[in-house]
Amino acid sequence: MKRLGSILLVFLLVFSACKDSETYIDVETMASIIMDSKKAEAFVQTSYPDNNGQEEFLQQFNADILKKHNVSLEFYQSSLDFYKSNPKEMEKLINCLKHKRAKE
Repeated sequence: MKRLGSILLVFLLVFSACKDSETYIDVETMASIIMDSKKAEAFVQTSYPDNNGQEEFLQQFNADILKKHNVSLEFYQSSLDFYKSNPKEMEKLINCLKHKRAKE
């Protein structure tokens, strides 16, 4: 009976860990999306300094970036909300962004 309880506990822990990872984008992927988006923004601003077409091109780049990372806009937005409302997770994200930036 003890063994069954232990197996059940392990199963619940594994299941909850999987569920958590599906509720928001992991730190590494989120940082990559943000970095790619900022690069696209810089490219668009330098390529179209008079603002003609900037918004359209930026929207297309961002859609392509989300597609590249296999993330929907809704999932990205909910993940961004998650990070904004969880200071410890936001700190992890910021540190990851700093690390990625230093590697460039």
